[in-house]
Amino acid sequence: MAVIDSAREFAPDYAVPPGETLVELIEERNMSQAELARRTDLSAKHINQIAKGHAPISNDVALRFERVTGVPARLWLNLENRYQERLARLVDDGALERDLHLLDELPIPAMVRMGLLTKYAKPVDRLREVLSLLGVANRSAWVEMLRGLQVSFRMSKSLAPDLAATAIWLRLGEIEEAVIACEPWDRKAFRKTLSDIRSLTRVTDPRVWQPQLGDLCAASGVAMVAVPEVPGARTHGAARWMTPHRGLIQLSIRHKWSDIFWFSFFHEAKHLLDETKRSIFLSGKANDSPEERQADRFAQNFLIPPDRAVELPGLRTHDDVLAFAWSIGVHPGIVVGRLQHERIWPYSRGNDLRQRLRFETRMDA
Repeated sequence: MAVIDSAREFAPDYAVPPGETLVELIEERNMSQAELARRTDLSAKHINQIAKGHAPISNDVALRFERVTGVPARLWLNLENRYQERLARLVDDGALERDLHLLDELPIPAMVRMGLLTKYAKPVDRLREVLSLLGVANRSAWVEMLRGLQVSFRMSKSLAPDLAATAIWLRLGEIEEAVIACEPWDRKAFRKTLSDIRSLTRVTDPRVWQPQLGDLCAASGVAMVAVPEVPGARTHGAARWMTPHRGLIQLSIRHKWSDIFWFSFFHEAKHLLDETKRSIFLSGKANDSPEERQADRFAQNFLIPPDRAVELPGLRTHDDVLAFAWSIGVHPGIVVGRLQHERIWPYSRGNDLRQRLRFETRMDA
């Protein structure tokens, strides 16, 4: 992912009032402040306050300066705006100094390695960069956002996620989702298109099925994004509603196995089909809620129908798996993943039939 550009150029630790430019200009013209006051019909005190940066250059004053000096009003206003912005940034720097401990609460080195942050930055500039990435104004807003996360987890057992890392991962999904064009949500269309998506599990090249997956989802109102894992998040996927008419399925490439990816996709799809629009369903943490169990069953049964799953204990060889997978129309790795999950086969067996995922994300661009 390309590094998110900083909003700041070089900024000294002082602010130059536009009054200094005014003083230089009238001195070059051998004009006193008193003379400028008479010509602009302003008080000498007002001119002196502007010269010292104690009074702003208003629209009216800028127009008066334009008529007297010949310097366009927009230039005076630009100088004033830049001065006020610099003053605000100096105040902001002080506030950010008090929030620097936020940097110790986030996986900054990992975020730099992922290209989310610039490699080198002063602490205050680093914090400003982090806040821009997170889409919040300050640490207080970030903490409040963490408190407001309503999550329902499905995760690799016993590993509790880091909430901050998880929130960063979710934020990356929001950034990716924002550039995807989608039709309005259509539950019936999405449910129907899942069968077409299921057939993509047999396509081995992600460069072929990845864009097809995105297009099929978008056609029924779902943005589908793949986001690299943020260390500490330990997340397989998430489902949520960005608007009442636009769903988001966000998947991680945490384990880099295609069968886990596809299981997570159909798991999250079930959450969208349920249309619970006020919650974020996050796959990851051990959570035995009814919603998570239902989503698991949906994904299991959609990939391997229950009437065929009874045949799983009888699969003894690789050829058995290949034939069975072909007969139900899924990749053999999905069958192996199910066999391993149900302890019919040990986790060391059949991995040569599973597919390592080589998934390109927009962050790789």
